[in-house]
Amino acid sequence: RKAGAPAILPPVIASVSIVTYPRSKRRWAFGRMGLDRPDLAKTPGLGFRRLVGTAQGRSFAWRPDLLRWGLVAAWESEQALDTFLAESPIAQRWREHASEVWTLRMVPVKSAGAWGGSNPFPAQEPPPGDGPFAVITRATIRLRKTRAFYSAVPAIDLDLAREPGLRATVGFGESPLGRQGTLSVWSSEEAMKAFAYGTDAHRDAIRR
Repeated sequence: RKAGAPAILPPVIASVSIVTYPRSKRRWAFGRMGLDRPDLAKTPGLGFRRLVGTAQGRSFAWRPDLLRWGLVAAWESEQALDTFLAESPIAQRWREHASEVWTLRMVPVKSAGAWGGSNPFPAQEPPPGDGPFAVITRATIRLRKTRAFYSAVPAIDLDLAREPGLRATVGFGESPLGRQGTLSVWSSEEAMKAFAYGTDAHRDAIRR
């Protein structure tokens, strides 16, 4: 490449796994948030990874769901993700102990900003077709802006409930306060953009 040109980053597959446990497994599931880290570090083909807690229901408000946890990750290939889901001791524990597990795999087509000091999901050429589309947002919220940030959530939740193109949502966090994120899944890019740029509550939250 030419001097001064941006580095060409290798393509990645992004994934979000959401794991729900029965009440009898509440303490066990909480403990795995720390105990699973060594196994993740040894996983072939896994780059960026974050074990996260989730908010209750479909709301973005941070009311923790102690029965539902997640993994946000970037993989060097789809085969690496498939191998993890089939053979990893972490995925094996999910199958043995969870009441529900679902994994969303994505090709990043647009990304901005950094997470943990770098961009884990470099943009790639979009695959053919129009959807479905998923959006991951993540923000570090300064303490003095915490109240303003969360005060915007109820209006956003109401707008989301009215969106016919919305398929799924979940709020997540790397810590109880301060480092929060969202995942939303849409039937098409058009439906996603209509919410992101066409609703007052969401535009106000972005400005905050």
